[in-house]
Amino acid sequence: MTQEWEPHGPFNACDVRLRDEHPSVVLRDLQSRRRPSAHIVTFANEKGGVGKSTFAFHCAVALAHRAMKVLVVDCDRRQQSLHRFLEARDGTARALMIPLPRPNHTVLEAQSGALLVQEIERLGHDWDYVLIDLAGQDSPIARRAIALADTLVTPINCSPTDLDALGRINPVSRNFRHAGPFAEVVTDLRAERMARGLASFDWIVARNRVRNCEHRLLAAVDANLATISRHLGFRTIEGLTERVAYRELLPFGLTQLDLRFIPELGAARWTNLREMSQMIDGLQLPCFGAKARSPAFTKLSAPVPERTIQNYRDAMAATLTSRFD
Repeated sequence: MTQEWEPHGPFNACDVRLRDEHPSVVLRDLQSRRRPSAHIVTFANEKGGVGKSTFAFHCAVALAHRAMKVLVVDCDRRQQSLHRFLEARDGTARALMIPLPRPNHTVLEAQSGALLVQEIERLGHDWDYVLIDLAGQDSPIARRAIALADTLVTPINCSPTDLDALGRINPVSRNFRHAGPFAEVVTDLRAERMARGLASFDWIVARNRVRNCEHRLLAAVDANLATISRHLGFRTIEGLTERVAYRELLPFGLTQLDLRFIPELGAARWTNLREMSQMIDGLQLPCFGAKARSPAFTKLSAPVPERTIQNYRDAMAATLTSRFD
């Protein structure tokens, strides 16, 4: 078969290998290994800047608050954004001596499907959910994490350019032209799974970081999303709106759900809590009887000096200027 070369740009052997890697190779690789028993949720989008790691972080913490046993695997070994959010969360819990509901977390240093499965197995067998956060690019590990998923979550911003990764729409006729590059990878892997007699994954596109001023643009994006979803077979949910209150808590590894543990920072607004609850409910993840459990809390180490605790609280109070947004 004649290889198609890009008309410009440097030669990239990795790109060639990815184009040559048939979905059957990915599925054959995964089927040769024991699949984790947990429900696997993969967060993937080849376009960066969509708030994917932030979305995954809020999902992980919300599930931990619901007493679910959650393992988070950050596959972006360069940025490690999700892992850093969760490390900050552990640091806040220890600095303030406050037990916070805690997802377990790790970074996948060696990028291979075999080591992804091995790392999940190494960290335990009793997880309810394994959340996998991928880097914003196509890669062998990304394809395997997508093919392994029970639920695939693709956050997008309210932008026509974000839709291009999913599908191309004629701006005049509004007709569907063809699938975008990321969507082609997803649909090919899904088709290969079904061809092998495996269940399809639930593909969810989440409108994320929507601003209140974008209502007119949002209507156009929604119309295009509806058109693309009819051709590609995903469903859409609401993610988190763009709120200062969410962003200010991130450096401390906190969400609006955690404010009840730190009352001096003020109570979370009901609208924010409702938004987070609707986001998790929209994923329609299976329930594992967590009502009979207590959440897994951060293990606290040796006592922290009172002065250190006060300094940390003062820093948080100075940072969270819009805690009621």
